Amino acid sequence: MTKPDMKNVKIKDFVEQLEIEIPPEEKFFELSKKTPVIPELKHLHSINFERGMLLYGLIAKLKPKTVLEIGTAEGYSTLSMAWALTDCDIDGKIFTIDPKPFELDSEKSSSKQHWESFVRNEWTEKIEVITGYSGEVLSRKKIPSFDFAYIDGSHVYEAVKHDFFATLENSADDFSILFDDYIPNGNDGVTRVINEEIIRNFEPIMIETNAKQQRIELQSGDAVEHCMCLIDNNSLKKPLWETYSKNEIIEELRKYQALEKRIRLRKKINNKIPFFEKVRFQFWRGN
Repeated sequence: MTKPDMKNVKIKDFVEQLEIEIPPEEKFFELSKKTPVIPELKHLHSINFERGMLLYGLIAKLKPKTVLEIGTAEGYSTLSMAWALTDCDIDGKIFTIDPKPFELDSEKSSSKQHWESFVRNEWTEKIEVITGYSGEVLSRKKIPSFDFAYIDGSHVYEAVKHDFFATLENSADDFSILFDDYIPNGNDGVTRVINEEIIRNFEPIMIETNAKQQRIELQSGDAVEHCMCLIDNNSLKKPLWETYSKNEIIEELRKYQALEKRIRLRKKINNKIPFFEKVRFQFWRGN
């Protein structure tokens, strides 16, 4: 992919530089209304809805055969990518992972039935929804090597680092990875991983979103700058396996999978015995 000259670029400028014809902005706005990230706060659906336009443009430009998404939520980003695969007649598939995708109404029996109530069936045929934590899913399920990955799952440092290394381990030779929710001067897991791993070893493009201004206009809290971070195999400062050894990646994945196993166990205990939710166990980290 030909990159813009600048390393920091506004999201709409970046989409324009892709030189891809995309549907009207209003269409993405309407889709975001039907797939709010936080269903109980539907009035915030418009915050950063331009990321759907970005994802559509990247899929149309890169034409990936296999897409990995970590963090399905209500499916706005998933559907934006499937939309591009369909419009551009790309023979591709999206594998999207989330511990609890969708906040479905009781009468909705499946995610695809929910989506097909407002999008074309051709879109949903491009999607495989996988319910589970990323560590568990990616360690046990055979997914083809992917060309494009969108990481927007847990913001816990260990989880973000795992998702990055798992993506590298399962990537094709030519790959692109997009991270969401980088906060300049922040200290959350996404920001730390990008500062420690990505900026050090890649030449990323930081795509500035409009989330801060949108939150100000909606009088919503957390009005801080948000960026999306794009890297690919050509932005590595050194060859991949000189940057990260196979053993290093395997060890990082092993450590997180052990932590995630404890997280799943704790959640099962909490669900069966709610009292234990307030109890700290010695083996438990980060609670």
